[in-house]
Amino acid sequence: MSSMRAVDIASGVAAEIADYAHGRVPRALRERQILSLAEELFAEEGFAGASMDELARRAGISKPIIYALVGSKEQLYRRCVERMSAELSSRLAAAASSETDPAEQLRAGVGAFFTFVAEHRRLWEALAWEVTPFAAEAADIRRRQTELVAGLLASNARRVGVNADPLRVEAVAHLLNGAIEALARWWGSHEALSAEQLTDWAVDVILPGLERIIEEGRQVPAIGIQR
Repeated sequence: MSSMRAVDIASGVAAEIADYAHGRVPRALRERQILSLAEELFAEEGFAGASMDELARRAGISKPIIYALVGSKEQLYRRCVERMSAELSSRLAAAASSETDPAEQLRAGVGAFFTFVAEHRRLWEALAWEVTPFAAEAADIRRRQTELVAGLLASNARRVGVNADPLRVEAVAHLLNGAIEALARWWGSHEALSAEQLTDWAVDVILPGLERIIEEGRQVPAIGIQR
């Protein structure tokens, strides 16, 4: 998460909490505060370096209250992963659904991904790439994104009258996700580049291949499906 965005979110929640007397803060609001501060802390320190003592200090409450509201550090980390995954999926789906042309839909989806990473860079790196005991959670993020992309590819194929091989669709979805995620990771060492620039580069490489698949499908409307 960019430092400015993290501060803005934490400040906004803190302002809401200030409207309540000590000990009277609604549970849902306090949980939101803890999760926002935890995301900020994990982005700064990673899982291993983040401490519940520091989280309690930032929240202005005791550790027992944190444990009662959100559980252990491990449980808190899982919730942060889930929140990030849900937000990313929602953004990708919204961006893709805003376009009907396959090329523009690709550009919108790729752009939404890079914009999300730009806004949550440190958190995304910590949750998606840091070596932690939560490899299954990171793998689940990738699985969800692959399923989303595969669904969009299949939908686009049907829209243009192509009966695409499900195995090929799944393979292309994995390829797209892997390539774009790798580019985003590389971006961490080249932060002067913009999300728009990376989107242009990615689409320039990916689009011709997708157009070729669509054209082949039009020439052979019913592709044999082998399992």
